[in-house]
Amino acid sequence: MKPRSALLLLFAVTLLTGCAAVSQAPDVAETAAEHTDVASPVLDPESTYAGSPFADVGLSGLFPVRNPRECEVAVISNGGDSFAARMAVLKNAKKSIRIQTLIFRGDESGVRIAEVLKQKRAEGLDVRVIVDAFSNPWLQTQWMFFDLKQNGIEVEGYEAMALQWLNEVPVPLLTPHNDLTNPDKRYHEKMWIIDGETEHGVAVTGGLNIGNEYFRADPNNPAMNWRDQDVVVRGKVVNDLVAAFDRNFDFFIAIKESRGIFNTNLYWDATRNVMDTTGKLPINYTTDPAIAGYVAQLEGRQPAMEFRPATCRFLQNRPRLEETYLLQSYQKLFHQAEREILIANAYFVPTPALSTAIKAAAQRCVSVRLITNSPEANNHPQISLVGRGYYKDILSINDAPEVTACPNADAGVRIWEWTGQAVDEQSPSQGTMHSKFAIFDGAISLVGSYNLDPRSERLNSENAIVFRDEILSGQLRRLFYENDLNYSREVTAQDAVAFEVPDSVIEQFQQTLGNMLKEEL
Repeated sequence: MKPRSALLLLFAVTLLTGCAAVSQAPDVAETAAEHTDVASPVLDPESTYAGSPFADVGLSGLFPVRNPRECEVAVISNGGDSFAARMAVLKNAKKSIRIQTLIFRGDESGVRIAEVLKQKRAEGLDVRVIVDAFSNPWLQTQWMFFDLKQNGIEVEGYEAMALQWLNEVPVPLLTPHNDLTNPDKRYHEKMWIIDGETEHGVAVTGGLNIGNEYFRADPNNPAMNWRDQDVVVRGKVVNDLVAAFDRNFDFFIAIKESRGIFNTNLYWDATRNVMDTTGKLPINYTTDPAIAGYVAQLEGRQPAMEFRPATCRFLQNRPRLEETYLLQSYQKLFHQAEREILIANAYFVPTPALSTAIKAAAQRCVSVRLITNSPEANNHPQISLVGRGYYKDILSINDAPEVTACPNADAGVRIWEWTGQAVDEQSPSQGTMHSKFAIFDGAISLVGSYNLDPRSERLNSENAIVFRDEILSGQLRRLFYENDLNYSREVTAQDAVAFEVPDSVIEQFQQTLGNMLKEEL
């Protein structure tokens, strides 16, 4: 989920008052895309990438390829199993806990996680959390963060009395590599790392934030049964997730330290010292007993996880440093595909680089299959309405001579929209499809936080893991065909034409507004 509604007004003003200056700025992502060495495989240790243009960063943000002795991956089939897997490794933590997520909601599942985090901190573990400063506005969530902080857990992206915005204001010369014309660079990464500095370290990464909808914790509310995708990883590749988390954490700490007397950590240290004498502030949470009971059931699950050795590479994008490793990886993977590309992505608003890669694959007779949200299922329907405006152009490649001449009948592009409702159902039984994964030739897969839209390409910090193994990729492929397509409807060429101008006046307005703000969606 990408909580954009609270930011739309801010960025409408930003765009309308400063669009001339912004529009003249070079598009870093598209410039990098034009110079990507697409013939250089992602999982080749000698693969070439364009790094950050900043001399002090360069390619330092690119992680190495890990061989199968250094990387084991297990595919998790749904959000409930992801919660169970996360809680199992969390409760077994012996040394450290690192969690980064856009959203850490103070609902039944989030409060349960917070409870275990406090227990582990009391046992002496190093417990650190990163959340996005503008994506967790709910009052109970803010109190939960306060509770974590008063119990000695650092929560970057949170300050008491909602003062985290102070750390978002760039100070010239004190905040290096900051683009004042783009204040909306959010932190969208998702990492759950346990004992990462040890030989038995384990991590969960993928598309899930922390909240009931992601973990499907409210079975009586279909709209809260989201479809999402995580994987669990072990081996030396976990070191790369640790490095990504630590440099993010250090970045936030450095911002605070640059503020001098406005360094909020100074006051938290003083507050904790006082609380050692006076006692901590009691925090009471409002929860639904039925949902809390189901969360406990989920926690008791023992999901089957088949770890398999795989060649893999962990990738991180930091737009503040003008890194584009995930876009470049998608381009490489599209270029190297020979038979089939399967994509499940929540928010599909293709940029020129992505549209070009999709069409080029189709022209090589590759079967490209895409699932994204319908407006009815999308938690941000305006994104689907904007994305629909690209369907006609993308599907038109199917009429190109190169595609019509292909010997395989499945060549070309087909698009489905997730509705959350199977053919034999009277009403939707699933909520938003929040997955972000892709499978190439049934052998190489990418799973992560990266959406196929301008925000992930240019504004959000993101992460993903690419791995090569036919059995693991086959598991994702089966989820795509046997589960995800079952809750989706295909978009025909006629649909694509009709979608360009919605019938509903309200949808026309949403689409128009969305197109104005599509770089921020």
